[in-house]
Amino acid sequence: MNNKKAAPIEFLWLGLYSFAGFSLELILMVVLNIFNVGPSIPLHAGLTAALWFIASYLILHYVNKKFSFDPVNVHAHLDKRRLIMIGVICILLILVTSILFQGFKPLVEFHGDLQKSVLALIMRIIYYLAESGLILLTICFGQAFFEGQFSLPSYLPSGGFFLALTWGLIHFLLQGFSGGLFTIFFSLLTGILFVLVKKDFKKSYLLIALALIL
Repeated sequence: MNNKKAAPIEFLWLGLYSFAGFSLELILMVVLNIFNVGPSIPLHAGLTAALWFIASYLILHYVNKKFSFDPVNVHAHLDKRRLIMIGVICILLILVTSILFQGFKPLVEFHGDLQKSVLALIMRIIYYLAESGLILLTICFGQAFFEGQFSLPSYLPSGGFFLALTWGLIHFLLQGFSGGLFTIFFSLLTGILFVLVKKDFKKSYLLIALALIL
């Protein structure tokens, strides 16, 4: 790890790079269309997940090599009050998702566009796991930027606000009003989860992945 301290603007760029990682899915779709590769959920989900995992790894490797900032090795002990709040937020996210999907999300997807394919379901879950990584990186670097640039307190979920302004807003174009509104909601609540776990990277990833899958 480098001993160089990252300037706030560096975190802004890293947050934007993390957000830009989502665009790899769109680039992949263009490439597949050029080569006349037919629609396949397992193939699309698997390739997209691979690209997202690689992007997350490269961003973390760059940060670890260039700066003294190491988000992955943050470990925090959580008291009972925080655990209760985290549980309430997770339940709320799952309930709202179930309302939006008109049922338990994994089952609705399995019986819907996944056409009861176990392989497609597995690849969709891997897709969500990869997506969770980029979501967390965008929150993490957004939080670091706002705290460093504007001296905001660490208990404010500014990383979730940053995610809402980027990944959240773009979903209004991709998924319409309801999809965009839910993504804003999801962004803000996962940002709150991030500060509740005291920026513990592994705990944050687990919670975001569960919320996204369920």
